[in-house]
Amino acid sequence: MSLRPYLETLKQAELLIDIPSEVKPDYEITEHLQTHSNKAVLFSNVEGSSFPLLGNGLSSRDQLKFVLNEHEDYYSFFQQALLSPQVPSLVDSSLTFSNKEPANLSLLPIPKFFPVDGGRYLTSGIVFAQFPGTDVPNLSIHRIMVLNDQQGAIRLVPRNLHQIFLENKQKGLDTPIAFVNGYHPILALAASSSTPSGSSELVIANSLMRGNLSVIKTPKYGILVPSDVEFVLEGKILADHEVAEGPFVDITGTPDDIRSQPVIQFEHMYYRDQPIFQTILPAYEEHFILMGFPREAAIHNRVSKVVSDVHGVHLSPSGCGWLDAVIAVTTQSDIDAYKVGLAAFEAHPSLKWCTVVNEDIDIYDEKAVQWARITRAGANDITILDNMRGSSLDPSRRREDNVSIKVIIDATKKKEKEGYERVIKV
Repeated sequence: MSLRPYLETLKQAELLIDIPSEVKPDYEITEHLQTHSNKAVLFSNVEGSSFPLLGNGLSSRDQLKFVLNEHEDYYSFFQQALLSPQVPSLVDSSLTFSNKEPANLSLLPIPKFFPVDGGRYLTSGIVFAQFPGTDVPNLSIHRIMVLNDQQGAIRLVPRNLHQIFLENKQKGLDTPIAFVNGYHPILALAASSSTPSGSSELVIANSLMRGNLSVIKTPKYGILVPSDVEFVLEGKILADHEVAEGPFVDITGTPDDIRSQPVIQFEHMYYRDQPIFQTILPAYEEHFILMGFPREAAIHNRVSKVVSDVHGVHLSPSGCGWLDAVIAVTTQSDIDAYKVGLAAFEAHPSLKWCTVVNEDIDIYDEKAVQWARITRAGANDITILDNMRGSSLDPSRRREDNVSIKVIIDATKKKEKEGYERVIKV
C-alpha cells in the first residue's frame, strides 16, 4: 500500500482536487488548503520546485474510511491492529532509491503557512530513528523549521525520539535518522500512535495494512523504512547543536513557544521517478485527524473498561482535535459519566474538556452536542479538576509546569428525572 494508489482512490471518489496553476509556497498553499479543507489537494506547479505537493491527504472522516479500508467499525479495527502487530517483510531493492543526490531542502516544495511562523516548515515527514543498540526503528512525526539547504530545527517532545536522542547525546553521539515523505496515510496514523519504548510502529502499520507492508534498509545508516514511499532523506540529529525553533502555528491555531531545539543535518536525498512531496496544514482537519484519531481509539478502549456500551469518541474541531472530547455512552447510573471522564483523561493526558452524552446525540454534530450540554447538564453535573497535568499546546496552561484544569460535563439523561427526551431534531 502506497501513496499513488490511494490518490487514485480519492480521485475516483471525487475527493482529490488538482491545482495546475503556479502557486507560491508562502501563504498561497495555505489559502488553497483552507478553501478545500475536506478534500485532498495536489499542487502540480509550486514556485521554485520541480516536485508536486500534496496537502489535505487525510482531511475528512470519509477519507479515513478509504485509508483503513474499513467503512463500519474502524475504531475496533484500529484497536485490533494495536493488539495484533505484524512484522513487515524485508526487501533488498526499492523504486524509492531510483534517484540520489546531496540533500538540498531548497529543491523541495516546503510552505511557509502563516506570517507569524519562524520560517518554512516540514510538517508531514515521518522521522525514523533506531533505539540505541538495536535495529528497531521508532516512527514519529515532528515539525522541522528549515534553517538552510541542509539543516532544520526539529521540535522534540518528551517521547521516544527525544529519549533516543538523549541516550545518544549522553554518549557524545549524533542520532542517525531517515526522514520519510510521500507515503500512504496509514504510516502517519501508526507513527502518531503511542507504543512502548523499544517497540516499533512499523508492526502496527503492517497490521493496519493487513500484512502488505515491506521495508528496506537505508543506504548509509541501515535504518528500516517502508520500501514504497516517494522520498527518503538520510541525516542525523546533531548532539551538540541547538537553535531557536519557532514560532509555529500549532494545532490550537495559536503560535507555539519559541524553544531551543536540536538541529538535523540532512545528508542525502533519495526519491522515486516523478515523486510527490507531502505537507500537512497545521490547525486544520488533517492535523486534527492524524493527532486525534489514535487518541480517540485509546480513549474508546479505556472507557470501554468502565462502561459496557461506548457508541463513539470524537476529539472535536472546536477543541482543536486535541483538547475537547465528546463521548457517547449508554449510562446505567448517574456516576457513569464521571467515571467515563476520568478514564478519558487517563487515556489522553492532554485532554482538557470531556463531555459525556447518550447514544441519541450525534457526537460529530456540534449543535446537537451543545444542545445536550445546555439541556442535560445542571450545577451538579459539571466537575472541575484543578492543578492537573495539561497540554503544552494549551495557551491557557500554567507555563512553568504545564498545569491546567480538566472539566467533565455530564450531559446525559438522568435516571431519576423526567423531561430529557428529545422530541424534535436539533
